[in-house]
Amino acid sequence: LTYELTACRKASGVRDVRVRGAIGAVQMDAPVDAVGLRTRFIEKGCWIKPFGDVIYLTPPFVIEPNDLSKLTQAIVEELSG
Repeated sequence: LTYELTACRKASGVRDVRVRGAIGAVQMDAPVDAVGLRTRFIEKGCWIKPFGDVIYLTPPFVIEPNDLSKLTQAIVEELSG
């Protein structure tokens, strides 16, 4: 999570990127459009929880590396695009 979410720091509007245990969070400068963002994540095959000004990842401990990368890349793509 730490390595892959670091790319979000370069995106406009990102205040901070934090990882604590198995939880990753990208904090934005302002609240995000949670419904719109969640819809775009679902279209990419990812269930990611934007809430307020934070986009959370809470993957299971047994997640495969490729599946984790799919989640982190979905966030990076949305914030970069």
